[in-house]
Amino acid sequence: MDEALQSKQHPGPLPIMHFIVSSNIEKVDPVTRKLIRSHVMRGKKQREKKIPAQTLAGRRPLPAAVELRDLVETCAAAIPGRVGSDLSFIEFSDQVEPSLLLKMTKGRQPRFEVFPFETPTDETTAVSPIAMQVIFPLMAAIGFQPDPRGTFYPLVYDAATLHITAFAIDGFFSRILRGQTDSLSPAALMHLRKGLRLLRQRLLEKDDEKQVSDSTIGIVLKLATTAHFDGECETSRQHMEGLRKIVDLRGGFKVFDGTKLAVEIMRCDLSIAVLHESNPMFVFQPPEMAEYPKRLLSDSNDKKIAASQSNNELIQMLNPDLATAWKVMRRFCLLVNLGAQTSRFIEPELIHHTMASVLYRLIHMSFAIGSLDENLRLGLLAYSYHVFLQWQDIKFAGHQFPVHYRKVILELEAADETPPQMMLWFLVIGANSFFKATDEGWLIKSLRLYASRCNVKSWRDMEGILKSIMWMPLLDEKAGRGVYYLLHLNDRTTN
Repeated sequence: MDEALQSKQHPGPLPIMHFIVSSNIEKVDPVTRKLIRSHVMRGKKQREKKIPAQTLAGRRPLPAAVELRDLVETCAAAIPGRVGSDLSFIEFSDQVEPSLLLKMTKGRQPRFEVFPFETPTDETTAVSPIAMQVIFPLMAAIGFQPDPRGTFYPLVYDAATLHITAFAIDGFFSRILRGQTDSLSPAALMHLRKGLRLLRQRLLEKDDEKQVSDSTIGIVLKLATTAHFDGECETSRQHMEGLRKIVDLRGGFKVFDGTKLAVEIMRCDLSIAVLHESNPMFVFQPPEMAEYPKRLLSDSNDKKIAASQSNNELIQMLNPDLATAWKVMRRFCLLVNLGAQTSRFIEPELIHHTMASVLYRLIHMSFAIGSLDENLRLGLLAYSYHVFLQWQDIKFAGHQFPVHYRKVILELEAADETPPQMMLWFLVIGANSFFKATDEGWLIKSLRLYASRCNVKSWRDMEGILKSIMWMPLLDEKAGRGVYYLLHLNDRTTN
């Protein structure tokens, strides 16, 4: 380094530098003025002197100014990627396999600021958002994002909830993604046993508040939903009977009005009642049922609805209560369709209100077997189940109601008295709700028959007929097209 410095120094003695100091305001003498001018001219000539090209070539350029942002980005790129996830910073109420935790929290990750004394923020993770999209397709279709706070934090503080949720999510992914329906995985079975043991201990304790807490209700509800999902009818009903007792101890179902827990209870209750053709657990008499939404009872659009609906004379012949339920559900579909066209989707509260008011009434209505009222009640019940309760693309063809529905369709076809447009609607709703069309030869045969009678030449023809009765493209466009293309009525490239 010293040699490098010496090489840059000029050889020979340093030149003498003169300093001129003046401390008064009087005019300097001529000799001094001449010396000042000499120094000024000497500096000016040095500045004007050109620097040799060789000197420029050997000189290094000055470094450019560095922005702090660029420095941060450059340094951050050299930092290794993180190991693990934000879940590593959370201490759960019990041990759960990392793979199951990822399934339970697949989606947004929780923030670091997870402290027992803080209120959860909207940034915390939801329990399996993928599962939520499958379980309630209509809510996902309107762009609704569930609040994750009520689902994640019980996993941290309640070991029984953690184990039962792990059991339910593992079974869900095994059946939906891997197609394993025969047996539980060892991990799921272990979590089920732990969860049931902790639940029994809680119910045997003398802590009345904990026995009827939201956490306990949520555990029993998960058990009922999972049993129903697995086709275990009797087990699911036993869980719902236990849930009803707990809810009664809390003061009745009205205590939960307007809560997410109330919606989940109703959906499970209604789904079991519809598919197994049994009485629901939480509503027994019409006075207890929710009123129809006022927005769907308005008569201002009756003429418009009648003009757009085929088979209007048929609807006017129905029992008044059934006709009202039909009109309310049709107005609901028109409202959803209008919202999809204008990007102004309906609010979740209207969906929940319509679901409760329509489905509970349809279940409790009773008409003569084979009558027009009974047949259209079954059709409206199937469609309402499809809109509000059916899990996406999951069909329970072996349950009691789908078997009954197929029998009614075949009887209507044999009688040949129902308008072909209505029959086509019955068949498409059955295909979307209960039956895998490729496995049901009778369904394809009947669809072809009534599509031909309705002079269906394209998907638009079929969709127009479905819309004239009751149809929701936002929810059913893809499935409906799939049914149409199975009929080979036209080339796939034709609309």
